Amino acid sequence: MVCDRPESRNAITDALFTELIRQLESIAADSSVRAVVVTGANGTFSAGGDFETIGDLGRTSEQQVAENLARTMCAAERLWALPQPTIAAVDGAAVGAGMALALACDIRVASPGAILLPSFIRMGLLPDTGASWLLPRLIGAGPALQMLLAGRPVGAEHAQKMGLVAQVTADPLQTALELAALLTRQPAAAAATKRLLRAAAETDLATAIDLEAVEQAAAFHRGEFAATFDAWRTTRVAD
Repeated sequence: MVCDRPESRNAITDALFTELIRQLESIAADSSVRAVVVTGANGTFSAGGDFETIGDLGRTSEQQVAENLARTMCAAERLWALPQPTIAAVDGAAVGAGMALALACDIRVASPGAILLPSFIRMGLLPDTGASWLLPRLIGAGPALQMLLAGRPVGAEHAQKMGLVAQVTADPLQTALELAALLTRQPAAAAATKRLLRAAAETDLATAIDLEAVEQAAAFHRGEFAATFDAWRTTRVAD
């Protein structure tokens, strides 16, 4: 999935959000898709909300703004909820809503020059597109609040130390595609693992173990288990 609006550094409009939601719904329903890479074209992940769109919201009634934002920003939830593993390849800037979309992916890889910029406070606005929910879950409530209130750019190296970025690489898109190719070769247990971790994060240890028992029992009875187990037992080679 590629955001490609070179004239605006891949800024996000209502139309782009609507198309993203359509694509995500299609991907979620397609079991042949085993992994998803999200990126921006032309050396920028996304400059965030389109300025003209933001300006129009300031001239619209509060109720209409709330309804419009709820309708479009759910793209982040759809991305987060995809059953397939997702990878954000971040080159250049990921600003505001663009940053939030990167956070909604399971894994982020970034170029050395990438930055994450929570620009909301600079415009007198609050975090949106799921950033208020996503960021604290990735780095904790205190660091997330500091990052959002400061509104300062976070470089790739610092983002990696914070746990926002898994890997810094010269070619994040190539790295993301290689990782996606690896994930597509993994058994169906890969998608089940993502589902299990998401569910376990919202509950206590005892319930998580019960969830593991149910998911593991299902894995034992999948057709692929016998072959993959025999290969592992014979070779003891992980890759």
